[in-house]
Amino acid sequence: MAVRYIVETAYESVNKFGEELCGDQIRLLANEEKTRAVLSDGLGSGVKANILSSLTAEISVRMLRENISIQEVIETILKTLPIDKTLNLAYATNTLIEIDTTSLKYRLYNFDNPPVLYFHNKKNTPLNCIQHQVMGYNLKVCEGTLSKGDVFIVMSDGLPHAGIGNVYNHSWDQNAIAAYIEDLFKYFPSDIKSIVQKTVTHTRDLCADRPADDISMLGLYLRPKQATIVFTGPPSNPSEDAELVRRVLSFEGFRIVCGGTTSHLISAINGRQITNNPRTMHKDVPPVGNLPGIDLLTEGILTLSNALEWLELSHGNPAVLPKDENAGLQVARELLYSDEITFLVGLAVNPIYQNPTLPQSVSIRKNLVEKIAERLKQFGKIVHVEFH
Repeated sequence: MAVRYIVETAYESVNKFGEELCGDQIRLLANEEKTRAVLSDGLGSGVKANILSSLTAEISVRMLRENISIQEVIETILKTLPIDKTLNLAYATNTLIEIDTTSLKYRLYNFDNPPVLYFHNKKNTPLNCIQHQVMGYNLKVCEGTLSKGDVFIVMSDGLPHAGIGNVYNHSWDQNAIAAYIEDLFKYFPSDIKSIVQKTVTHTRDLCADRPADDISMLGLYLRPKQATIVFTGPPSNPSEDAELVRRVLSFEGFRIVCGGTTSHLISAINGRQITNNPRTMHKDVPPVGNLPGIDLLTEGILTLSNALEWLELSHGNPAVLPKDENAGLQVARELLYSDEITFLVGLAVNPIYQNPTLPQSVSIRKNLVEKIAERLKQFGKIVHVEFH
């Protein structure tokens, strides 16, 4: 099976010193086939810049959502935005990037923002850009194919221009920014959030946290998609047992099984022995088990309930979860680290938890998984739920 990729993104913006609104806007649009990103910088700062950049970014996203080509999007924006007659500048600059996560081809259009930095093998690498004239404007267009681990850094001009004339700013230009990021890769080789956060923090330090312009930075990092499958509850029709077990054991990704009956079902079919790990015992949650072929083996209802609680407390950030080995925490952590999760939910009734005469629509397991799936979607995960 071919490796599937995802574009992980991270961004930060800092208002110009003394301004309540940011004049830069960043918008992201992603599905299973493509990731598109927009960074718009309104002329000046404050309310006026905020309105202009918001207008530009919103036009871009709405048109891209309708699968209109980037070329048409750019032309529409240039037709829409007026020119500042005093400075002879467009009222907003714009950078658009589109990455196809199947072919790994990208298209990048840059209208008057600083050049986009491209890192291949953690090294700053020049982009092959062609300059086009579109409606009298200079537009830089770059096209190519990405490799695993490649990174784009998009910025507004407030980043390289931060604190110009300030004693703390030691030639903080495009080359210095690229060198700083290269150094960060030594410590954060696959953490785009830390790369962006630390670069912006360093920029603020250079201008004594009094930026002379809005600062924005967007990072895009191409990496293999992290997929997880969760099998919980035996199917209501036993004839499906073997097929569901086959799907779980052949799944290319992280495999979670929640439920004692479900665990024994897999054990019976693959002929491997289940063992328990008493170190993971918790007063509210049964211990984690071990079964060859399964990455995480837990009890069902109590563990899923506990996992849901931790997901809600996390607000989508696995870093805030306690460093604990209890089963519910482990399930929540793995789900948060995943990009795409598939739930296989068996609807056979366990009389320990539920009256067998009740309809499947009130299944405790079904309702729990639906709540977990909804929360994960709110965190930006791709979630598939199947009931059997």
